[in-house]
Amino acid sequence: MKEFIKKQQYNYIKRCLGDLNGAFRNCVDGNIIETVKACSQEKILSIFNDLSIEQKDILDISKITDPLHIEPYLKELDKYVYGMEKITAMEITKVFKKEKKLKIPNLDKLDSKLVYLGWIDESTRKLLITYKLEGKLLGMACRLPKTNSKSTNICTFCNKIGSEQEVAFVSPICKQVREDDYKSLGFYVCLDSDECNERIESVEKLEKILKSVNRIK
Repeated sequence: MKEFIKKQQYNYIKRCLGDLNGAFRNCVDGNIIETVKACSQEKILSIFNDLSIEQKDILDISKITDPLHIEPYLKELDKYVYGMEKITAMEITKVFKKEKKLKIPNLDKLDSKLVYLGWIDESTRKLLITYKLEGKLLGMACRLPKTNSKSTNICTFCNKIGSEQEVAFVSPICKQVREDDYKSLGFYVCLDSDECNERIESVEKLEKILKSVNRIK
């Protein structure tokens, strides 16, 4: 069967099954475990539209009766997961045409089923992010801070809580349409984009920021 689960949906399913795993290991009441399982199943199905009978069967967690069943289930489910479409170095260069001496990342990383592609260019101290929105490749070049702050921050994309060395405040330059347009905005994000991709469960905030940076309504 063709892949039908987006990477962010897979991450959400993993969290739901993490809750179920906790119920298996911490509850002695079978009724509570079954309630958690039913709630987890409902949550999983709620993030999809127009599922076929076969797809619903693949997402069925009723056969998970032991915490040891969860990992094999997720491994099997991974066969139906897809990430960001393949992109080329030329496409990236076009998106970041204002960036001088642009460093192109290893595009083989896209085989890892990423939600978005992100990498740090140490020469310019920028975090570069690309993502396909409705078939169009968008990007933003985010300036990294020069700080040794010991504060704890929360990633806007995946909600990870981490130190300034893990989750930093970045500020991309926004596309200028009118003179009075704001020139930049700021948000907190994981500096390790690969790890962030393993946690992100929704692209709503990512898309909202990219639209703001690129002046897309």
